[in-house]
Parts: sequence; C-alpha cells; structure tokens
Amino acid sequence: MNSSVAIPGSRKLRGSLDIALGLLIVAAYIDLISGQVAEGTFTPETHFAYLTNQTSYSNIVVLFAGGILAWSKAVDTVLYATVRANFTVYAVVVGLVYNWLLREPDHLDFHNEVTHVAIPIYLLADWIIRARRPRIGWNTLWIGASYPLTWALITLVRGQFVDWYPYFFLDPTGSLGWGGVTAYIVGITALFLAGITGAVGINHLQQRR
Repeated sequence: MNSSVAIPGSRKLRGSLDIALGLLIVAAYIDLISGQVAEGTFTPETHFAYLTNQTSYSNIVVLFAGGILAWSKAVDTVLYATVRANFTVYAVVVGLVYNWLLREPDHLDFHNEVTHVAIPIYLLADWIIRARRPRIGWNTLWIGASYPLTWALITLVRGQFVDWYPYFFLDPTGSLGWGGVTAYIVGITALFLAGITGAVGINHLQQRR
C-alpha cells in the first residue's frame, strides 16, 4: 500500500508551509547578498561567521527536510524531531538576542524581519501546535547546547587572529573584557538550555496527551 495514503492532509499542509518558509529565507538572503554585492560590502569571511546566518542557512535545510518528510511519512523520525527542536530554539534565541541587544531603530529590512521575527515565530508556533512527533530524549539539551558553545569558542579564538568579532558581547578587547564576555556566554547558554528544556517538555506533554 502506498504510505502516502495514510498521511493526513493537515500534515501535508504543514509540510508545504515548511517549504514556503524555507523559500522565504532563501529570498531574504538573495535580497541581502545581492544588495551588499551591488554596494561592494559583501565579505564572505564575516557573513558566514554570524550565528544568525549559520542557523538561518541551516533552517533552510531543516524546513525543506520537514516539508519532504511531511509529504512522504506519516510521522517525523526521532532524529529529525531532535534536530528540529534544537533549531527552533536557536532561531528563537537568536531572534530574542537580536531584538533585545542588537536591533537599531532603522533595522527594518526584509532580511532582518524574516530571520529575526517571522522564522522564530513560525518555528515556535509550529513546535507548540504540531503534536504528531515522536518522543525525543533529554540528551537533546546537550546535543543542542554543544553547537552554540562550539561556535562561541571558535569565534573567540578566531577573533584573536583577525581582530574582529561578530557581536559586541563576544569582544573581549572592548569595554566588557573577558569577564563580561564570559558572563554573556554563560547567560546566553542558559537561555539556550532553558529553551531546549521547554521544547523537550512540550514534546513530552504532547506524547502524554
């Protein structure tokens, strides 16, 4: 029997939304990079160093994979659900940090609103609403926290050689010093862990229902 028969129409609709939102991120980066190239300000070595950009490019893959799975399987795999939980939290935390610490009054362009507002809201809402997911383990916390911590470590080491940091709170040569940078890393890591804990908790609550 064709497995697609057992796939609910609502799941296919959500899969289509995943693909549409993935394409929206693609459009946002085409708009951003084409504008920077036209102005002569696009620098790949800094562009790909931002956590926003790394997680947003990854979310294109995550959303496309979600769309494909939704149209081909009745339920997501445990691996995909684990990855989706983490990247949902990455998007939400990146959006919170940007809007809380980094946003300037004139930063209302298409790319910023897509990556720092629309995508975090969509992924969070989808994680809360979509109940047909397999149960994920608490090891999701350590899997999820390892990426931003590794990124921060690499950023700090790289910054010593290139004298450039993507965010002020990771610049130990500035007014914060190493103490302030360490405090920010600890605080943001705690935010990631709290978010992933919430994502796993929501998943487990949905399983009990």
